[in-house]
Amino acid sequence: MEYQTHVPSNSLRRDLAFIRGLLEGQGHAEETPEGKVLGRLVHVLDELAEENEKLTVRLSELEEYVEAVDEDLNELELIIYDDEELDDEDIGFWEVKCPNCDESVLVNEEIFDTAEEADLICPRCDTVLRVNDEGEIREESVLIEQ
Repeated sequence: MEYQTHVPSNSLRRDLAFIRGLLEGQGHAEETPEGKVLGRLVHVLDELAEENEKLTVRLSELEEYVEAVDEDLNELELIIYDDEELDDEDIGFWEVKCPNCDESVLVNEEIFDTAEEADLICPRCDTVLRVNDEGEIREESVLIEQ
C-alpha cells in the first residue's frame, strides 16, 4: 500500500524535530528537571505522531477494503435482483393492494387449500379484506373499529 504524503503527521514530525533541535541546542538542558520533562514530552509526542501515522495508514486500508466489499455487494445484488421478476405463484404468496389505503398485503396461497375465500386484515388501516383463491379482493371489505 502506498503511503499518502499529505498526512498531517508530517508537519507534526517536522515541528517535533524543530523542538528537539532547540532542546539539544541548549546544551545541558536535559540535566535540569525542566529539561528532562521537556525531553520526555517530546519523546511522548514523537511516539504519538508515529502511532497517528500507523492509524492513518490503517484507516485508509480499511476504507479501501470497505469500498471493495461495497462494490462486490452491489455486483452481487445486480446479479441476484437484476430484472428478476418473481411470479407470485412461484414464491407461494400473492400480493394484493388494500382498496382503502393501497398498502401491499401478502397472501399465503396455502390458506386456499381449505377454502375459496379468506379474510385478511390490512396491517395499515385494519380493513378486513375478503380475498378469493384467484387473488382478487371483494368489494364488501369493511373497516374494523378499534
